[in-house]
Amino acid sequence: MCRRIDHFKFFYDTRQGDQIGVLNAIITAFGAKPVDWLGLEPWNTLFLVIILIWTQAGFAMVILSAAIKGVPTEQLEAADLDGASPWQRFANVTLPGIRSSVIVVLTTISIASLKVYDIVSSMTGGRSDTTVLAFEMVRQFQLGARTGYSSALAVILFILVLPIIIYNVRQHNKQRGI
Repeated sequence: MCRRIDHFKFFYDTRQGDQIGVLNAIITAFGAKPVDWLGLEPWNTLFLVIILIWTQAGFAMVILSAAIKGVPTEQLEAADLDGASPWQRFANVTLPGIRSSVIVVLTTISIASLKVYDIVSSMTGGRSDTTVLAFEMVRQFQLGARTGYSSALAVILFILVLPIIIYNVRQHNKQRGI
């Protein structure tokens, strides 16, 4: 994952003189001045979210694509013969057929979004108001004097992840019972 994040450093990079950052190279080629994308509040948070989406999209697409290919064609053909529209086929046949894969993807991405420490740490170091819960937890622990605050943040992070875990355990127990 760190390699993909490093690529984004070059994407958003701002320098004096020749621009190596892709975005700034493009806008300076048209005569505009370079922009410090990761220092541009409040948009800098959106630029970090784009990195998270990019790093998780491949995983999600592979899982969901494989799940969609696993939906029986007989069911889709039966829905087509019954006169179902493409949206109805998707909502009533495909989506229930890939439900467990959607849950896996949503769970993984939800937990990943709660622990985006690596993105914030490598891209901004928490500067320009880009800190997140996991980054703040580690930073407060490293300061040493605020370990209690860091522990409280760890508990909050656990409480945020707990409903996702409980839901997955319940789904697993239901499937086990079947």
